[in-house]
Amino acid sequence: MNNINWDDLKYFLALYEAGKVNTAAHQLNVNYATVSRRIDRLEDALKLKLFNRTGDGFLPTIEGKLLYERTISLRDNINNLSESLSPDTLFNQNIKISMVPFLAEQLVIEKLQHLHTRFPELRFEMDTSSRNVNIAKQEADIALRMELPETGESICKKLGEVEFVLSGTDDWIERLRNHEPVNIITYTAELGHLPECQYLIDRFGTKSIKIQTDTVAAQRKAAEHGYGIALLPKIALRSSPLSTVKPEIAITREVWLLTTKKTMSSTAKKLVMEELVKIFHTELQGES
Repeated sequence: MNNINWDDLKYFLALYEAGKVNTAAHQLNVNYATVSRRIDRLEDALKLKLFNRTGDGFLPTIEGKLLYERTISLRDNINNLSESLSPDTLFNQNIKISMVPFLAEQLVIEKLQHLHTRFPELRFEMDTSSRNVNIAKQEADIALRMELPETGESICKKLGEVEFVLSGTDDWIERLRNHEPVNIITYTAELGHLPECQYLIDRFGTKSIKIQTDTVAAQRKAAEHGYGIALLPKIALRSSPLSTVKPEIAITREVWLLTTKKTMSSTAKKLVMEELVKIFHTELQGES
């Protein structure tokens, strides 16, 4: 153990949690070769094989899992010590938040500005990709999800419910009210399982679909240009000229905040979470 370069453990943790060298290298802002070289050096120092190299990535061995369990607490203790001893680093942190695009565009970016004004050292990284990041592997500090995960070790808190309304130009809304045939705008097939997509297909049929996109912003734009009727989150329509009608049955989706105990131990990240809770409570309450 005396031969270990303790900085190599940072690379080990990143690779263990990412599973792929490219992902770990991106997180550490280094190249592929650096991560691979650091892992080789750590394995040589410990005289242990920590990962099995496979076509799907780096899979930890039993020894790798044991080292991770012992090292993760060390990293947390060092981070907490640094935060407690150095006031300058208390808020000088990067907070990664994962969410669907419309939550970032319509709420989070705008409403977090107040907190950022108070604590300008904070840095936000907002992941709006379609995949669900793994909170337990620290792919994000905070995740805002439109459904509650069935399993996992995350800490979960319900933030509220998003209401969906049928949206379109005046002409399309009038046709809808008169029970005339309408065109619909909805998600692509990959997102066809979403309840808002299912509602439109069940009510109007697949032959009514005229545009399919994978974002709320694109659906709203298509509706504004007269392509047909979209079922959109009410919070995404605040500055839109679209007319709206509530569905005959309420269509809502829950918003959940997910995080970990480790993230909760960070003063800065806990502050951001508390601010997000306030934002969603205020904004979603105002929609009801």
